[in-house]
Amino acid sequence: MSQPLGHVTVAPPVLLALVRAALRETPGVVRLTDVPSVQGEAPVIAGPGAAVTIGATGVHVTCAIVAAQSVRLAQVAATAQAAVATALRELAGVDIATVDVSIVDVATTEKTRDHG
Repeated sequence: MSQPLGHVTVAPPVLLALVRAALRETPGVVRLTDVPSVQGEAPVIAGPGAAVTIGATGVHVTCAIVAAQSVRLAQVAATAQAAVATALRELAGVDIATVDVSIVDVATTEKTRDHG
């Protein structure tokens, strides 16, 4: 039987980077965009595409994306939610409370992946 060696802490900027990477890899996501303001606790960290808040029940993530023109928006949002939750759970070992995805726009062209 192994004993724990101590605590592992993952810094909020790392969580944000994992969220943004998961969103960029989601099929149908053209780019990341500004996160709309959220009611409740202020985010611990935010950047283009996501805001991360750490609460008593786990990590809360708010995402904002621009989707491709010819995709099922609900499917893109659900895939993005699952990708973000999986990345944070498997790579950072954190408990996920919520992953909210806002599709802010639909791209007419697929020029860039994000602006940040």
